[in-house]
This record gives sequence, C-alpha cells and structure tokens, in this order.
Amino acid sequence: MPNPSTLSFSRSLPPLTAIWTGAPWVIGMRLWSLSMAAYPPSARERREWQRMLDEKWAAFGQSWWAMSTQWWRMQLDAWSTPVAAASWHDPARAWAGAWREGDRWIAAGLRPVARTVAQNRRRLSQRRR
Repeated sequence: MPNPSTLSFSRSLPPLTAIWTGAPWVIGMRLWSLSMAAYPPSARERREWQRMLDEKWAAFGQSWWAMSTQWWRMQLDAWSTPVAAASWHDPARAWAGAWREGDRWIAAGLRPVARTVAQNRRRLSQRRR
C-alpha cells in the first residue's frame, strides 16, 4: 500500500479551490440581482439570466468532453507502456498510479468549471449596479 502522504491532489486542488472560493460569490451576486429585479425583468436582466443558463450547459459539456478525453488517454497509457503493464503486478504501484490518473481525470473535468466561475466573478464584479 502506498504511503498516504505521497498521494496528493496536486492537479485537482487548484481548480477545486477556485470553484470553492468563487462560486459562492457568483451565486450571491446573481441571487442579489434576481431579488432586485423588477417585474417584468429588463432586457439586460433577461440576457444575464439566459447567459447564466447557457454557461452552465457549456461548462457541463466542456467538463464532460475533457473527462472523456482524459479517460481515453488513461486507457491508452495503461495499455501502451510496458511500465504500466508491469505495475499491475505490484498492488502498491498500481494503487498509486490509479490515484494519480484519477486526480488527472478529476482535474480535467474541474478546469472548465473553474474557468467559467473565475470569468463570471470578474465580469460580475465590474458590472454596474
């Protein structure tokens, strides 16, 4: 069994941290604008809400595609290198390799979401109220 201190989230932690710190702020700003909206909502507010929905679908699609691509890379690497094939005889090396690949896979899916959250935070913080 690999040493737990050697297993890290070095690839997935930065985008996850960006989401943890940015998403509550973006959600708060959007809820604030929703609560302050008049009825019927202005064209600007309708565009912002439509943009929010479009961004969610786009981020989901990008994440799905990135994770799918990373999964196929993992499969190709596992079957194309003799070192990877030999590591399956040693459970500790196999576990550590699977951990690293899983971290890469999660990071690939989190990056598009983190990028969208950061862009929204910048855009919403510069927006006139």
